[in-house]
Amino acid sequence: MSAYASAEQVIEPTDPRWSLSGSDVSVTEIDGKEAIKIGRGKALLEQVMFENGTLEFDVYLPNERAFAYLYFRGQNEQEFEEIYLRTHKPNAPDALQYSPVFQRRSAWQLYHGDKGTASADFPAKQWIPIKVVLAGSQMQVWVGQDDAPTMTIERLGRDSQAGWIGFRGFIPNTSSAEFSAYFSGVTLTPIDTNTIEVSRERADLPAGQITQWKVSEAFASKPGPISELPDHIIDSEWINPPMQPDGSIEFLRSVQIPEGVRHYSTAAQVIIHSDAAQTCGISLGFSDQLTLSLNDQAIVYQDARYRFDKPRRQGLMHADQLRVYLP
Repeated sequence: MSAYASAEQVIEPTDPRWSLSGSDVSVTEIDGKEAIKIGRGKALLEQVMFENGTLEFDVYLPNERAFAYLYFRGQNEQEFEEIYLRTHKPNAPDALQYSPVFQRRSAWQLYHGDKGTASADFPAKQWIPIKVVLAGSQMQVWVGQDDAPTMTIERLGRDSQAGWIGFRGFIPNTSSAEFSAYFSGVTLTPIDTNTIEVSRERADLPAGQITQWKVSEAFASKPGPISELPDHIIDSEWINPPMQPDGSIEFLRSVQIPEGVRHYSTAAQVIIHSDAAQTCGISLGFSDQLTLSLNDQAIVYQDARYRFDKPRRQGLMHADQLRVYLP
């Protein structure tokens, strides 16, 4: 059974509604506070539904490489939104990250800059207050005691919908961190959703923006260029996926990933009519790998997947990522 948060609630780490899972996840005390400690794992509060209002908590972080997550508006364990702290990157431009999650896959590569990242200070091994204010499609986040919000997101990636909240911690295998985070002091203060105005305006797109694509279903593939599509994909029904306000198409919103497939791809097609022979420039942003074909002939392949090292790659999608001249 789930209950909607309709009045302020303070939820202690010992509250039996928390569901703890993973490695080194427990309720303990540190630096004078009772807290949920997470190494690699999760603490979910699935019995309390929260949509709009103020969500506050305290977090205690290591100074080694780790990630501390807040999940919110969770619908199930595959569909939710998240904020996470890169504990090893205080004051970096992407120290604080927002991303929607579809099919258990974070879209962080698409959400950066004004859409999803901000600089924040994370002093190690001391309690840091975090405040998140949700109002329809908008969100503000405060880290520490600053008067101004650390992050402001004008349009969240998922539609506003009540859901559960939770915490997660992750320590990469290359890190010596003994924990990812301690969480404490959760307070939920809901607001009336009828007072929220939601903007549906689309951003002004640049001249020449391609807005109509046909997209195939997802299919199992191998890393590297795709010279031809499987026959069953060519013969399948392709869809017209929804375009986001900034002109991007996020496949995970409308294309289901096959079960048990580690590496997958999808195809997007557009027909371009030309009145005369010419060379036409096209700019593409993508994540993570792209094979571009013209008239069924592959002409460009590029790998832009995130890599921590050797070579270091950020993995971020942006509009000027690739410029190709089509004959």
